[in-house]
Amino acid sequence: MAWIESHQGTDRHPKTRKLCRKLGISVPTAVGHLHMFWWWAMDFAPDGDLSKYGAEDIADAIEWDGDPELLYASMIESRFIDKTETGSVIHDWYVYAGKLIESRAKDAARKKNDRDKKKAAANSSAVHPPDVQRTDEGQRSESTRDLNPNLNPNQYKDKDSCPEPPPAGQDEPPPSGKGKKPDKYAADNVYYKMAVYFKGKVDVMAKGEGIEHLTARSNMQKWADDFRKLVELDKQSDTRLIQDVMDWVVKDNFWCRNVLSAESFRKQFGKLVLAMRKPDRQPRPAGRSDKQPIDIVQTTSSETEVSQEEMDELMRLAERMESGKGGQR
Repeated sequence: MAWIESHQGTDRHPKTRKLCRKLGISVPTAVGHLHMFWWWAMDFAPDGDLSKYGAEDIADAIEWDGDPELLYASMIESRFIDKTETGSVIHDWYVYAGKLIESRAKDAARKKNDRDKKKAAANSSAVHPPDVQRTDEGQRSESTRDLNPNLNPNQYKDKDSCPEPPPAGQDEPPPSGKGKKPDKYAADNVYYKMAVYFKGKVDVMAKGEGIEHLTARSNMQKWADDFRKLVELDKQSDTRLIQDVMDWVVKDNFWCRNVLSAESFRKQFGKLVLAMRKPDRQPRPAGRSDKQPIDIVQTTSSETEVSQEEMDELMRLAERMESGKGGQR
């Protein structure tokens, strides 16, 4: 599993604290979002170049629920992202992922070298097949039979060389039970069907929005398991409501880019239901409150007259209350 360095002082660094102030979030939240940002870059921007991604792509990658443009601008101002002439890059990306980049480069070179060697060996065998010597009786000669790689190597202890071990392709297959695990959810499983249905909705939306790269790698078994957790663990047994939210979320201007998997669908399900039931909501203007003003004094079109007897009774009640307070002082 790939990994990157996580510096001990990330939470106390002035850049992190500045990002917290810009976004109005806590330090633990900022550290979590930053690590999600770096983990995402390991797969989708391994060289640190963010030029082909926009603010909404980054917000979706780290599951940021706020304004994507504010997030992007704050990360630039806090110097977690650097602007360049051609786009943007992750600041000091080699510091965080240098070992990973070097490891991947060495691994790629090693694999290429192995492929080249195998290709060269295959071409050599095709052009120059090995000679097989036979006796007059048509049997292979003793010198040829000695090249069998499965013979006991101890018989060569008095000789200058030993035969090479058999190639990996001749190894016995692994014992049964240690291969790929069978799928937990079959095609006719209700949770698998839910996963396939929602994946189809997301794919159509992603293609229209030009973000297919964000939904290309999907594990349908994982999606099915997330829907099982939504129903069985989260007690969301109203499958009709779940389907309604699936149909709605891919059409909402904000949530369509922030819910691209069954995992995020389950995590945000409560918010999605509330948002779906208020389709005509308007964005709140900056600096203004959503609360409605409440009149302290309610006035009516006609005032009620107070009789003299009622007024006298009120005055006597006030005197008794006042005298009672005096006794308590």
